[in-house]
Amino acid sequence: MIKDMQYDQNDKTVLLDRLGRGPAQGPLTDSAAPPRFEQLEDRMIYAARQIPQQTFNVRRNALVASASWLLSEVVRLKHCATGEDLPSLNQRLSTALEHFADGALRIGIESSQVSTARYVLCTVVDEAVVTTAWGKESEWSQMSLLSRFHNETSGGEKFFQLLDRLSKNPIKHLPMLELMYLCLSLGFEGKYRIQARGLLELENLRDALFRQIRLIRADAPYEQSSSGNGDCEGKRQSPVRIVPWWMLALITAVCLMVVYSGFAWVLSEQRALVLQPFHPFEQDAIQAQAQPWKGRE
Repeated sequence: MIKDMQYDQNDKTVLLDRLGRGPAQGPLTDSAAPPRFEQLEDRMIYAARQIPQQTFNVRRNALVASASWLLSEVVRLKHCATGEDLPSLNQRLSTALEHFADGALRIGIESSQVSTARYVLCTVVDEAVVTTAWGKESEWSQMSLLSRFHNETSGGEKFFQLLDRLSKNPIKHLPMLELMYLCLSLGFEGKYRIQARGLLELENLRDALFRQIRLIRADAPYEQSSSGNGDCEGKRQSPVRIVPWWMLALITAVCLMVVYSGFAWVLSEQRALVLQPFHPFEQDAIQAQAQPWKGRE
């Protein structure tokens, strides 16, 4: 009978190799030590600042198409190193917002959706101005677009309140969600700009919004109107074009002529090759026929 062996609770099991050597004291792998939490946080912040690789097609969004000039103006303002005349800039942007609203209503987008989109654009453009080097200490807050069109002074928090409300019914509000996603991709930060970990939270929010839009776009048929208010973009155009009958006949005739010419050339070459051995006999026969005529003369 094998007696039970008593071990101290502090005893440890040590695995030895076939030579009786214990385990190595070094690391089990040659990889570097795992980063600390602070290093991970720095890496996450660095990754959040990188240009996103996520893209989706918004060419069917009539709301985004109407706001394209204002969105391009946001990009221009962010890269504008020299200051601009604020009154003239304000007037130009205000006129563009009025044209945006008129154009969106003209193509059939609901007035409530146009008003919400204008609020979003005012907020984004205002932030683009005040975050520039020449706009930080300017008087733009006293002539902001948001105060002119919506009688509010700051929309950095309401922007995300609207986003949260619209995200609860993404199929209905898909055009607005795409517009707001583009605004976030262009650098709009709103209330997250002054928060300690706002950049990471904003990046997570933008990534979740992208996945939501991509999921809906994958399920929606191509013919579906992007504005949700009728066919504003027109029906899908068939990729197959109808060719006129006369063009088909012309192409067929040209092809037949090319084929006939090719066959005729090949037959001519083959005929010359076959008759080449008979050329000397043909010349002798011609000379024989010519000699009697010479004798008569």
